Amino acid sequence: ILKSHKSVFQEILAKITQNNIDVAKQELQLNTKLDTVLFDAINLTVEQLKKEEGLISRFLYHSFGIGKNKNKRREQLILLGSQLKTQYTQTNKTLLRAKHYHENLYSSLKNLSRLRKGFNDKIAFLPSTLLQERSHIYIQQIDAQINTVNEYQSTLDEKIKLLKYHMSEYERLFKKIPRYHELREEIYLELVAPKEN
Repeated sequence: ILKSHKSVFQEILAKITQNNIDVAKQELQLNTKLDTVLFDAINLTVEQLKKEEGLISRFLYHSFGIGKNKNKRREQLILLGSQLKTQYTQTNKTLLRAKHYHENLYSSLKNLSRLRKGFNDKIAFLPSTLLQERSHIYIQQIDAQINTVNEYQSTLDEKIKLLKYHMSEYERLFKKIPRYHELREEIYLELVAPKEN
């Protein structure tokens, strides 16, 4: 590598890191905000349902599905809860993707460290000062790339923590919805699907 043109080293450096940095950068630009409007709507509907129905009625519906037919609040909760489930699924996918990109960056760091060690271990045995100087320059460039990868990994760490918090907020809200385990994303997806003429 040291005897080749500098572009060879740059190409190796790019192969080790560039794709992983690019996808991490794209991931970090994506929105990770909670839909507070949806959260507020669900909380309000749950409160209104509590006011309209007694404790026994709520218990029977929650435990056995027995309750008032065509309850407007429950129908609202089914729609809102289905939307919540859709967002929950999307957030979970984003979390898994961010973890995958984080792992890829870790692989890049390991490869950069190996490359750095290779140059560093051979400096003393290089036959010319020119090659030794070039080796030092390459080590500096590798160190700069290690810092860049570390920064992206650290920022992805923050995003992963935020997404985990969002997941716990979704789960906490799900438990407020009667029979939340029966919610289906299809209900919401059918509502938002474009209608055929």
